Amino acid sequence: MGLVRFITPYTTTSPATSHTYFYGSISPGNRIVLFVQSYAGVSSISGGFTEHEWASNTLGIRMLSKVSYGGDSSVTVYTTDSTDRIFIWGYELDDAEVYYGSASAKEGVSSAYWSESGLPDGCVALMGVSMYIAGTDNTSASWPSGFSNKGYTYRDWSDGGGSKRVWGATAVNEYVSGSISVSKQLINNQPIGTSYAWAGGVWGPNPDNTPPTDPTNLRLTGMTPTSVTVAWDASSDSGSGVSGYTTYLNGVAKGSTSSRTATFSGLTSGVSVTIQVDAYDGKGNRSAKAELVVTPINDTTPPIVPTVRVTALDAGKITVGWDTPYDESVVVGYGVYLNGTKQGADQTARSKAFAGLSAGALYTISVDAIDLLGNRSAKGTRTVRAQADRNPPTLPGSVSVVATSKTAITLAWNPSSDDNVGVAGYGLYLGSLRVAEIPSRVYTFTGLTPGVSYTVGVDAVDELGNRSNRVMQSATTLEDTSGDAPPYEYVLYDWDTHLPLDSLPLQNVSFEITLNGSGQLTADIPLYDSAYTVGRITAATRPERTMLLVYRGEQLVWGGRIVDPQDYDSGSGVLKITAEESVAIYGKRYVAFTGPRAGTVPHTEVTWLLEHAASPADLRWLTYDGVAGTGTVDREYRADDFVRILDTVSDVAAAPGGFDWYVKPGWDAVNDRPRFVLRRVSRIEPPDTGLTLEYPGNVRGFSRSTRRGLATRTWGQLRRPDGGVMLSSVTRNDLLSDGWPLIEETWQFDGLTSQAALDAETQRASDASAGAKQVFEFVLAISPDVRWWQWELGGMARVVITDHLYPAQPDGAPGLDRPMKIVSLKVQPDSNDGELVTVTTGEHTVAVD
Repeated sequence: MGLVRFITPYTTTSPATSHTYFYGSISPGNRIVLFVQSYAGVSSISGGFTEHEWASNTLGIRMLSKVSYGGDSSVTVYTTDSTDRIFIWGYELDDAEVYYGSASAKEGVSSAYWSESGLPDGCVALMGVSMYIAGTDNTSASWPSGFSNKGYTYRDWSDGGGSKRVWGATAVNEYVSGSISVSKQLINNQPIGTSYAWAGGVWGPNPDNTPPTDPTNLRLTGMTPTSVTVAWDASSDSGSGVSGYTTYLNGVAKGSTSSRTATFSGLTSGVSVTIQVDAYDGKGNRSAKAELVVTPINDTTPPIVPTVRVTALDAGKITVGWDTPYDESVVVGYGVYLNGTKQGADQTARSKAFAGLSAGALYTISVDAIDLLGNRSAKGTRTVRAQADRNPPTLPGSVSVVATSKTAITLAWNPSSDDNVGVAGYGLYLGSLRVAEIPSRVYTFTGLTPGVSYTVGVDAVDELGNRSNRVMQSATTLEDTSGDAPPYEYVLYDWDTHLPLDSLPLQNVSFEITLNGSGQLTADIPLYDSAYTVGRITAATRPERTMLLVYRGEQLVWGGRIVDPQDYDSGSGVLKITAEESVAIYGKRYVAFTGPRAGTVPHTEVTWLLEHAASPADLRWLTYDGVAGTGTVDREYRADDFVRILDTVSDVAAAPGGFDWYVKPGWDAVNDRPRFVLRRVSRIEPPDTGLTLEYPGNVRGFSRSTRRGLATRTWGQLRRPDGGVMLSSVTRNDLLSDGWPLIEETWQFDGLTSQAALDAETQRASDASAGAKQVFEFVLAISPDVRWWQWELGGMARVVITDHLYPAQPDGAPGLDRPMKIVSLKVQPDSNDGELVTVTTGEHTVAVD
């Protein structure tokens, strides 16, 4: 940092009006500083230099500088008269982006000082002095403190009045920090008869700690099945300027560029990638990263149809606009048509004005969209009359309150009509405040206070903003007797990247957590809410590519992948979505075993499945936890088509009695992101949750099913005199598809002599135990201290019931009091009665000797 080089001075013995000084190649970004001393007047200097000082005297001195960006190696000084009394010095400085100040003086000025303050570390000060001396010597002259001489040069001649010498000299101080202050009478011990002038300046680093602005509008501009090209808008920097941009693929830097476009090749078709770009300046400051998630595909699907709206009307004039329609790649242009005739080439703007039309005549205007790969959508069409429209729509009809809950009021109405552009939508009012504008004819006011009377209303508006009068109704929300309802948040994440896509205030949410991973979430998205657009919803709810995570305050309580179908009802304006627990994705990739694997235990089998049957994206979401196995694995951990291998039956019989599993929401503390734990729960020793379900008590109500709610498997075991074991089983799985876990019973037999006899006895035992296995559903009275997400599925809860079905015992004991297994939890965050939690329990495994 500082002085790079002092360049050999220029002088000449041949008088001329053009003097070229060759300073050679300058490193890009470095500063070149010139001192020009000339007896003759200087008319111009080439090369784009900035003149900082000029001390005019018998031999004037100029000080100039510029930052070089390559391409130049010399400067030419033009004088008004031919002269050989001219000197040019040059310096190359690095890390000298800023010019901090300068001063100059000439003969007769000696009382002032050159002073600069507030300088950062690493500045360089340069001085140049010219002298016209009657004598011939200047070797005894001295410089101010801190400056070192960089060389003298001179020219002698006789002007008829005696010998004369023209001196030029320069000095440098490379260690300026904070401030500099020197006398303007710079040279001490000057010879008698000296006529002099001097100039000095300070340059140094830019104390720039401010990063450039973030790159904006990062967008897809090209795509093949294995590559994508992106572009972005320029950043700006208030200090040293933007030097370039660095691009990243899935978090890995891919290089820097001074352009604003980049191509990423070698990608996998159908696999999403995360592209980022940041800007950096000359001081190394970096902006935040702009980010774009894209999926390279062979896009053969056209964009969705643009929705055309009228934005302005007058006699003989129509202006239309439209939103950007969704496309699998990106929309790059639009075709616009008037009465079926295309109006010029495709355009990128999302509006079009038509003038010179026949006043009052009807016109059909159409718009289609074309995407990056040339797919063109169908046309969105409007028919409109070319005349001014200042008439509002008619009043909404039959406005009525159709539903109320503790925190919501639902309003419905019949359609309005309009005399030209048509009804664009309806405004919804809570008191005098317009809270939403929707296209459909039903709306739910949410976030209200229980037990409060509200005035709600609706008006109609056309596309030009003409509004009808409002129709108002009064309604009262229901009282809340259930305690404080907990706050819920619903966040959509990209399955591959784990990046959040959107946070949506869903309605009518219901989700279930079950053993064996069959839990499901259903919810409504109110598209009539002005906060939603088709593009936003489509981007956030991509089937099989989006995870929906449910938070209760800061607690992650459910997670699953969005799946088809996504039903939409134009009458209600509601889009219904469905998500399945993440383990369902794991289940779809289940790899069936073809036989036992010697020396393994149950929990290692689960780990094997995760490693071999899950995609990389799944593995980022899923981890494993739970009860470890102690014996070798039995057939329970393999597919139903497992072929019995009798010579390993002893190992099979010695294995644990099976396990249940479910997915528990968790958190990856290392990467600070949500993650799901595949939990293994022992069937032999299920955990005690400590939960008591009591009716009457903390249970609001319960129901009992006597149907075969749980599939059963009856095991027959025969221990042989030689120490061996034979096994047989009968499974009744008529309702296994409902998602219930297997309830197992074990029977041991004596005196049998063959596998066939064991099979027959096992069948008889299964038939004898084919009665109902009771299933209970308990609806809990929720209070703020009920932390249902901490209960262990597959664990035991104590069930205590006293009612007409289970009357109290003579000694006053409850009619029913026994442990049951928790099979599932169903949660409705915002029902009319507040948060509802339904706990389903089933019979425990029964071992029979």
